[in-house]
Amino acid sequence: MKRAKGLVVGLAALWLAGCASTSSETDNMGEGVMTPGGTDSAAVTVPLNDPAVKAVIDSGKVIGSPEQIAAYLRDDTVNFNYDSDRLSADDAAMLDVQAAYLTSPEGLSQTLLIEGHTDERGTRTYNLALGERRALAVKNYLVLKGVAPSRIEVVSYGFEKPLNPAHNSEGWQQNRRAVVIKED
Repeated sequence: MKRAKGLVVGLAALWLAGCASTSSETDNMGEGVMTPGGTDSAAVTVPLNDPAVKAVIDSGKVIGSPEQIAAYLRDDTVNFNYDSDRLSADDAAMLDVQAAYLTSPEGLSQTLLIEGHTDERGTRTYNLALGERRALAVKNYLVLKGVAPSRIEVVSYGFEKPLNPAHNSEGWQQNRRAVVIKED
């Protein structure tokens, strides 16, 4: 019994020693970020080599892993429900990351064009107005997060530039969107 207990303790110690990192291992990783987790999760150091991701993390305005932040920075489309200009919680999270970058020293020179789009249902006039409301919903959210309104231009295309030309619910869902275009 004592031998089995000693073997378990020895294996546990060996496993812990293998999992421990030394300061030289950490130094070789470059700058990192502590990723948030649950109450009992350990912090993980992740290398940062994208200046935009680093700028967002350094801003302290959002919490997320570098991978999540990089994905949100690459995302340029906000989708909407039928006949709606309301942002979802997921879209707000993406726009929080975009705003953190745009208000950082690295993103201050960036200007935006936000295109509002609709599906093909409804009149041209109604859809142009709905597309504008969608683009303005994105602009207003970014302005609330500190982006200067003078850096953001909006345009509505209504149903004139569909992403998916299919005349079905899948196509319509893809076409109900606002697209954020970064300009230098």
